[in-house]
This record gives sequence, C-alpha cells and structure tokens, in this order.
Amino acid sequence: MMRVLPPLLVIGGPAGAGKSSIADAVAKRFGVPVVGLGDSAGEDQHCVDLDSLQDRLDAHEDAELVVVEGVFALALPPIRWAARWTVYVDTPMDISLARRALGLDDPRAVLRAYLDGGRDAHARNVAPGRQLADFVVDGTDPLPDTAERIYHFITNRPTIAQW
Repeated sequence: MMRVLPPLLVIGGPAGAGKSSIADAVAKRFGVPVVGLGDSAGEDQHCVDLDSLQDRLDAHEDAELVVVEGVFALALPPIRWAARWTVYVDTPMDISLARRALGLDDPRAVLRAYLDGGRDAHARNVAPGRQLADFVVDGTDPLPDTAERIYHFITNRPTIAQW
C-alpha cells in the first residue's frame, strides 16, 4: 500500500495525449514538483514499479502538492486512491499516435506496437480512466487554457474539511 504524503494530483491518459506537458504547466502554476510514472514502455499497468514511485514521492514529502502523471496513473488503484484529484487527458487516438510517432527518428516501432495490440491494451487499461477521473480535459486544447482549467478545478473544489 502506498503511503500518502502530500496531496496528489494524478493525471492519466493515452501515450501522446499531452499528459507530461499538462503536468509540467500545472506544476509550474502551483510551483510544485512532477513525478512521472515512466510507464509508457509497457503494455499494461503491471509495468509500473510502485516501490520506485513511492521512493520518488518520498523525496517530495514536504511539498504542498505533487503532480503525478502517466499512462496507467488512473488504472492502478493504489495511485488513484492516494490522489486527492484525478484528471484524464482525453485525446483522440489518431492525434496521440501521431504525437508519439513524430517524437521518434523512426516511428515504425510505435506504429507496429499500436497495430500489434496497443489499441486493445489502451481500451482495456487506459480508456476506463476517463470514467474514473474527477475531471476530464481535452488534450487538443491549448496548453495554457488546459492548465488554467485544472488549476481552477483544484482551487475551487471543496475538500472534505470544507463540507
């Protein structure tokens, strides 16, 4: 079980959705750290090393907030349950795939992985995060607008202590 340290904002969505850019922009707005799951290389959530994640979170135990982002961030109950806020970056698969492919010298591996099971793995492990998230953003919207919407979502959402 993960030990909850500072409040966590967890951002999930498909590879290439814009999670890292959004996480960085939101973290900059709050002045807090980002911890990436580094999970985009695996086919399912079992590729996430939860012990390593806990070590990286422990390094920020004094932060007022930590932004956690990753493909399987919402698929793993220990991460989702530790989150105070969850966000799903909803980006069409063709755009996500194009973004990932354009980031490589040779996009064939990404395209082959998608055709050989990546699409099904997304449907099984990542897409359900949309229904599990507290807030859904459009990964095709301008980054500053998206970061600002998430900032307002967090700062305007009452906590249990305020009820």
